[in-house]
Amino acid sequence: MVIKSPPSQIIIRPPVEAYSVLIAVTGGCNWNRCRFCGTYKGIYGITQDYAIRPIEEVLKDIDHYAEKNFHGYPVFLAGGNPTSAPTDYLVKIIKHIRLRMKNVQRISCYAKALDILRKTDEDLKRLANAGLDIVYMGLESGSSEILRMMKKGTNAESMIKAGKKVLNSGIKLSLYIMLGLGGKRLSEEHVKETASVLTEINPTIFRFRTLNIMPNTPLWEDWKRGDFELLSPVECLIEEREIVANLGDDVTSQVFNDHVSNYCSLESLNIKNDRDAFIKTLDTYINDPRIQNLPRKNLTRM
Repeated sequence: MVIKSPPSQIIIRPPVEAYSVLIAVTGGCNWNRCRFCGTYKGIYGITQDYAIRPIEEVLKDIDHYAEKNFHGYPVFLAGGNPTSAPTDYLVKIIKHIRLRMKNVQRISCYAKALDILRKTDEDLKRLANAGLDIVYMGLESGSSEILRMMKKGTNAESMIKAGKKVLNSGIKLSLYIMLGLGGKRLSEEHVKETASVLTEINPTIFRFRTLNIMPNTPLWEDWKRGDFELLSPVECLIEEREIVANLGDDVTSQVFNDHVSNYCSLESLNIKNDRDAFIKTLDTYINDPRIQNLPRKNLTRM
Protein backbone atom coordinates (compact mmCIF):
# COMPACT_ATOMS: atom_id res chain seq x y z
CA MET A 1 0.00 0.00 0.00
CA VAL A 2 1.24 3.48 -0.91
CA ILE A 3 0.22 6.36 1.32
CA LYS A 4 0.53 10.11 0.83
CA SER A 5 2.72 11.88 3.34
CA PRO A 6 2.67 15.50 4.53
CA PRO A 7 5.59 17.86 3.81
CA SER A 8 6.64 17.60 7.46
CA GLN A 9 7.70 13.98 6.82
CA ILE A 10 11.31 13.76 5.63
CA ILE A 11 11.83 11.09 2.96
CA ILE A 12 15.47 11.46 1.96
CA ARG A 13 18.70 13.23 2.91
CA PRO A 14 22.31 12.97 1.69
CA PRO A 15 24.49 10.30 3.35
CA VAL A 16 26.83 13.04 4.55
CA GLU A 17 23.92 14.47 6.58
CA ALA A 18 23.32 11.21 8.50
CA TYR A 19 24.09 12.82 11.86
CA SER A 20 22.62 16.23 11.15
CA VAL A 21 19.54 17.89 12.59
CA LEU A 22 16.92 17.46 9.84
CA ILE A 23 14.35 20.21 9.49
CA ALA A 24 11.59 19.79 6.90
CA VAL A 25 11.19 22.95 4.81
CA THR A 26 9.55 21.71 1.63
CA GLY A 27 7.88 18.43 0.79
CA GLY A 28 8.30 16.55 -2.46
CA CYS A 29 9.93 18.07 -5.53
CA ASN A 30 8.51 20.83 -7.71
CA TRP A 31 9.84 19.08 -10.83
CA ASN A 32 9.46 15.36 -10.05
CA ARG A 33 9.73 14.26 -13.70
CA CYS A 34 13.22 12.76 -13.82
CA ARG A 35 12.89 9.35 -15.47
CA PHE A 36 15.37 7.68 -13.09
CA CYS A 37 13.94 9.01 -9.80
CA GLY A 38 11.17 7.45 -7.72
CA THR A 39 11.86 9.19 -4.42
CA TYR A 40 8.52 10.95 -4.17
CA LYS A 41 6.60 8.49 -6.36
CA GLY A 42 6.18 5.65 -3.89
CA ILE A 43 9.57 3.89 -3.77
CA TYR A 44 9.50 4.02 0.04
CA GLY A 45 5.80 3.18 0.27
CA ILE A 46 4.75 6.82 0.33
CA THR A 47 4.17 9.57 -2.19
CA GLN A 48 4.64 13.23 -1.44
CA ASP A 49 3.35 16.23 -3.37
CA TYR A 50 5.38 19.39 -3.59
CA ALA A 51 4.56 21.87 -0.84
CA ILE A 52 6.23 24.66 1.12
CA ARG A 53 5.66 24.24 4.85
CA PRO A 54 4.12 27.11 6.80
CA ILE A 55 6.89 29.22 8.28
CA GLU A 56 5.42 28.89 11.76
CA GLU A 57 5.79 25.10 11.67
CA VAL A 58 9.42 25.30 10.57
CA LEU A 59 10.34 27.85 13.23
CA LYS A 60 8.61 25.72 15.84
CA ASP A 61 10.76 22.73 14.83
CA ILE A 62 13.90 24.84 15.17
CA ASP A 63 12.82 25.98 18.63
CA HIS A 64 12.16 22.36 19.60
CA TYR A 65 15.69 21.26 18.68
CA ALA A 66 17.19 24.26 20.44
CA GLU A 67 15.23 23.51 23.62
CA LYS A 68 16.31 19.84 23.44
CA ASN A 69 19.95 21.00 23.33
CA PHE A 70 20.75 19.93 19.75
CA HIS A 71 23.60 22.41 19.57
CA GLY A 72 26.85 21.90 17.70
CA TYR A 73 25.31 19.77 14.94
CA PRO A 74 25.06 20.42 11.21
CA VAL A 75 21.54 21.31 10.07
CA PHE A 76 19.99 20.02 6.86
CA LEU A 77 16.96 21.83 5.43
CA ALA A 78 14.99 18.92 4.04
CA GLY A 79 12.83 18.49 0.98
CA GLY A 80 13.58 17.79 -2.67
CA ASN A 81 14.56 21.39 -3.37
CA PRO A 82 14.05 23.97 -0.60
CA THR A 83 15.71 26.62 -2.79
CA SER A 84 12.42 26.70 -4.71
CA ALA A 85 10.91 28.57 -1.74
CA PRO A 86 10.90 32.39 -1.60
CA THR A 87 14.19 33.95 -0.53
CA ASP A 88 12.62 35.93 2.33
CA TYR A 89 11.14 32.70 3.71
CA LEU A 90 14.48 30.88 3.57
CA VAL A 91 16.45 33.78 5.05
CA LYS A 92 14.09 33.88 8.03
CA ILE A 93 14.54 30.15 8.62
CA ILE A 94 18.33 30.24 8.30
CA LYS A 95 18.66 33.26 10.59
CA HIS A 96 16.41 31.60 13.17
CA ILE A 97 18.65 28.51 13.15
CA ARG A 98 21.74 30.67 13.70
CA LEU A 99 19.96 32.57 16.47
CA ARG A 100 18.50 29.64 18.39
CA MET A 101 21.04 26.85 17.86
CA LYS A 102 24.60 27.29 19.06
CA ASN A 103 27.75 26.36 17.15
CA VAL A 104 25.96 25.01 14.08
CA GLN A 105 28.64 23.34 11.96
CA ARG A 106 26.89 24.03 8.65
CA ILE A 107 23.47 24.63 7.13
CA SER A 108 22.75 22.83 3.88
CA CYS A 109 19.98 21.78 1.52
CA TYR A 110 19.23 20.25 -1.86
CA ALA A 111 18.89 22.60 -4.84
CA LYS A 112 17.79 22.37 -8.46
CA ALA A 113 19.56 24.31 -11.19
CA LEU A 114 16.26 25.88 -12.29
CA ASP A 115 15.61 27.20 -8.77
CA ILE A 116 19.08 28.74 -8.65
CA LEU A 117 18.62 30.39 -12.05
CA ARG A 118 15.30 31.87 -10.95
CA LYS A 119 16.98 33.61 -8.02
CA THR A 120 18.92 36.81 -8.50
CA ASP A 121 22.56 37.13 -7.52
CA GLU A 122 21.39 39.31 -4.62
CA ASP A 123 18.98 36.54 -3.49
CA LEU A 124 21.79 34.03 -3.33
CA LYS A 125 24.09 36.45 -1.51
CA ARG A 126 21.34 37.04 1.05
CA LEU A 127 21.12 33.29 1.65
CA ALA A 128 24.90 33.10 2.02
CA ASN A 129 24.98 36.06 4.41
CA ALA A 130 22.17 34.55 6.48
CA GLY A 131 24.27 31.40 6.94
CA LEU A 132 23.53 28.88 4.18
CA ASP A 133 26.86 27.10 3.75
CA ILE A 134 26.41 24.52 0.98
CA VAL A 135 23.85 23.19 -1.49
CA TYR A 136 23.70 19.71 -3.03
CA MET A 137 22.72 19.76 -6.70
CA GLY A 138 22.23 16.87 -9.10
CA LEU A 139 24.28 17.44 -12.23
CA GLU A 140 23.89 13.70 -13.00
CA SER A 141 25.50 14.14 -16.45
CA GLY A 142 27.17 16.90 -18.42
CA SER A 143 25.56 15.63 -21.62
CA SER A 144 22.57 17.69 -22.72
CA GLU A 145 21.34 14.71 -24.73
CA ILE A 146 21.32 12.46 -21.64
CA LEU A 147 19.71 15.18 -19.53
CA ARG A 148 16.94 15.52 -22.14
CA MET A 149 16.53 11.75 -22.35
CA MET A 150 16.15 11.57 -18.56
CA LYS A 151 13.80 14.60 -18.47
CA LYS A 152 16.05 16.39 -16.02
CA GLY A 153 14.52 19.72 -17.04
CA THR A 154 17.83 21.40 -17.75
CA ASN A 155 20.89 21.20 -19.98
CA ALA A 156 24.66 21.49 -19.65
CA GLU A 157 24.69 25.25 -20.24
CA SER A 158 22.09 25.86 -17.52
CA MET A 159 23.94 23.59 -15.11
CA ILE A 160 27.17 25.54 -15.66
CA LYS A 161 25.42 28.87 -15.19
CA ALA A 162 23.66 27.72 -12.02
CA GLY A 163 26.81 26.19 -10.55
CA LYS A 164 28.82 29.35 -11.09
CA LYS A 165 26.03 31.48 -9.59
CA VAL A 166 26.10 29.40 -6.41
CA LEU A 167 29.86 29.63 -6.05
CA ASN A 168 29.97 33.34 -6.86
CA SER A 169 27.47 34.00 -4.07
CA GLY A 170 29.78 32.48 -1.47
CA ILE A 171 27.80 29.25 -1.05
CA LYS A 172 29.68 25.99 -1.47
CA LEU A 173 28.50 23.60 -4.18
CA SER A 174 28.36 19.80 -4.08
CA LEU A 175 27.40 18.16 -7.38
CA TYR A 176 26.18 14.60 -7.88
CA ILE A 177 27.40 12.58 -10.88
CA MET A 178 25.45 9.45 -11.81
CA LEU A 179 27.63 6.74 -13.31
CA GLY A 180 25.88 4.74 -16.04
CA LEU A 181 23.14 7.30 -16.67
CA GLY A 182 23.73 7.22 -20.42
CA GLY A 183 23.64 3.43 -20.55
CA LYS A 184 26.09 1.66 -22.83
CA ARG A 185 25.05 3.64 -25.91
CA LEU A 186 25.93 7.06 -24.51
CA SER A 187 28.67 6.10 -22.07
CA GLU A 188 31.46 7.82 -24.01
CA GLU A 189 29.46 11.04 -24.32
CA HIS A 190 28.51 10.88 -20.64
CA VAL A 191 32.19 10.74 -19.69
CA LYS A 192 33.40 13.45 -22.04
CA GLU A 193 30.65 15.99 -21.40
CA THR A 194 30.52 15.42 -17.64
CA ALA A 195 34.26 16.05 -17.35
CA SER A 196 33.81 19.20 -19.46
CA VAL A 197 31.03 20.62 -17.24
CA LEU A 198 32.93 19.80 -14.05
CA THR A 199 35.97 21.55 -15.48
CA GLU A 200 33.92 24.64 -16.34
CA ILE A 201 32.29 24.87 -12.88
CA ASN A 202 35.10 23.56 -10.64
CA PRO A 203 32.62 22.80 -7.83
CA THR A 204 33.65 22.65 -4.20
CA ILE A 205 32.81 18.94 -4.21
CA PHE A 206 31.52 16.37 -6.64
CA ARG A 207 30.19 13.01 -5.58
CA PHE A 208 29.76 9.85 -7.62
CA ARG A 209 26.58 7.79 -7.51
CA THR A 210 25.88 4.65 -9.55
CA LEU A 211 22.61 4.34 -11.44
CA ASN A 212 20.22 1.77 -10.02
CA ILE A 213 16.83 1.64 -11.69
CA MET A 214 13.87 1.87 -9.34
CA PRO A 215 10.77 -0.24 -10.17
CA ASN A 216 8.39 2.74 -10.05
CA THR A 217 10.28 4.86 -12.59
CA PRO A 218 9.82 5.26 -16.37
CA LEU A 219 13.43 4.14 -16.87
CA TRP A 220 12.52 0.75 -15.38
CA GLU A 221 10.14 0.11 -18.30
CA ASP A 222 12.85 1.11 -20.80
CA TRP A 223 15.23 -1.36 -19.22
CA LYS A 224 12.68 -4.18 -19.11
CA ARG A 225 11.94 -3.65 -22.84
CA GLY A 226 15.65 -3.70 -23.63
CA ASP A 227 15.71 -0.06 -24.73
CA PHE A 228 18.23 0.88 -22.02
CA GLU A 229 21.32 -1.21 -21.33
CA LEU A 230 22.85 -0.98 -17.86
CA LEU A 231 26.58 -0.86 -17.29
CA SER A 232 28.38 -3.53 -15.33
CA PRO A 233 30.26 -2.60 -12.13
CA VAL A 234 33.61 -2.52 -13.92
CA GLU A 235 32.14 -0.35 -16.70
CA CYS A 236 30.91 2.10 -14.06
CA LEU A 237 34.41 2.25 -12.59
CA ILE A 238 35.81 2.85 -16.09
CA GLU A 239 33.41 5.78 -16.48
CA GLU A 240 34.58 7.23 -13.18
CA ARG A 241 38.21 6.79 -14.18
CA GLU A 242 37.69 8.52 -17.51
CA ILE A 243 35.73 11.41 -16.01
CA VAL A 244 38.58 12.09 -13.58
CA ALA A 245 41.21 11.61 -16.29
CA ASN A 246 39.47 14.11 -18.59
CA LEU A 247 39.14 16.90 -16.00
CA GLY A 248 40.95 20.15 -16.73
CA ASP A 249 44.24 20.77 -14.98
CA ASP A 250 42.83 23.47 -12.72
CA VAL A 251 39.97 21.47 -11.15
CA THR A 252 40.55 21.45 -7.39
CA SER A 253 37.28 19.84 -6.24
CA GLN A 254 36.93 17.38 -3.42
CA VAL A 255 35.72 14.00 -4.72
CA PHE A 256 33.76 11.33 -2.86
CA ASN A 257 32.22 7.92 -3.49
CA ASP A 258 30.04 8.09 -0.39
CA HIS A 259 26.98 6.09 -1.35
CA VAL A 260 25.81 2.48 -1.03
CA SER A 261 25.35 2.29 -4.82
CA ASN A 262 29.05 2.73 -5.56
CA TYR A 263 31.64 0.03 -6.27
CA CYS A 264 34.55 1.87 -4.65
CA SER A 265 35.02 4.28 -1.77
CA LEU A 266 37.83 6.45 -3.14
CA GLU A 267 37.98 10.07 -2.07
CA SER A 268 40.15 13.13 -2.51
CA LEU A 269 40.32 16.46 -0.74
CA ASN A 270 41.81 18.03 -3.87
CA ILE A 271 41.60 16.08 -7.12
CA LYS A 272 44.26 18.30 -8.74
CA ASN A 273 46.79 16.98 -6.23
CA ASP A 274 45.47 13.43 -6.10
CA ARG A 275 44.44 12.72 -9.69
CA ASP A 276 47.33 10.41 -10.63
CA ALA A 277 46.94 8.31 -7.47
CA PHE A 278 43.14 8.30 -7.87
CA ILE A 279 43.42 7.01 -11.45
CA LYS A 280 46.07 4.41 -10.60
CA THR A 281 43.89 3.02 -7.81
CA LEU A 282 40.89 2.84 -10.14
CA ASP A 283 43.10 1.06 -12.69
CA THR A 284 43.92 -1.53 -10.04
CA TYR A 285 40.22 -2.14 -9.44
CA ILE A 286 39.38 -2.21 -13.14
CA ASN A 287 42.09 -4.79 -13.88
CA ASP A 288 41.14 -7.03 -10.93
CA PRO A 289 39.35 -10.20 -12.19
CA ARG A 290 37.19 -10.18 -9.07
CA ILE A 291 35.85 -6.73 -9.98
CA GLN A 292 35.53 -7.68 -13.65
CA ASN A 293 33.22 -10.55 -12.66
CA LEU A 294 31.36 -8.68 -9.94
CA PRO A 295 27.56 -8.74 -10.38
CA ARG A 296 25.51 -5.54 -10.19
CA LYS A 297 23.94 -4.67 -6.87
CA ASN A 298 20.61 -3.83 -8.58
CA LEU A 299 19.31 -1.87 -5.63
CA THR A 300 15.58 -1.18 -5.66
CA ARG A 301 15.71 1.16 -2.67
CA MET A 302 18.27 3.88 -2.01
